[in-house]
Amino acid sequence: MEYYLMVKDIHITTAILSLFGFCIRAWWMFSSNDLLNRKIVKIAPHINDTALLSAAIYLSVMSEMYPFAEGWLGAKVLLLIGYIVAGTVALKKGKTRETRIIAFWVALACVGTIFYLALARPLIFA
Repeated sequence: MEYYLMVKDIHITTAILSLFGFCIRAWWMFSSNDLLNRKIVKIAPHINDTALLSAAIYLSVMSEMYPFAEGWLGAKVLLLIGYIVAGTVALKKGKTRETRIIAFWVALACVGTIFYLALARPLIFA
């Protein structure tokens, strides 16, 4: 439990960086910016998201709150899967611009709900 608050701060920071990075990459994709093709732009999100997921697992284990045993945490896991799928369609797999735009907004809705659940959990699930 000694590192709990530090890991929580890492989790929050990497979550914000993940959202910021997604939005920047989407902006570059929609504006056909060549920066999207840089190697660091392809690698950095994976490093950040690995730290984000590692911190989430640590927090879950240390607090003894496990997905699907805690409804709000299970919801966050399902929304994370939705965010990943929609984000992949938005940035890579979408065949048309309209599909990518819709997928972008779906991804933002998923991550927004994840953030809401993280902040409102004590109020909703008390």
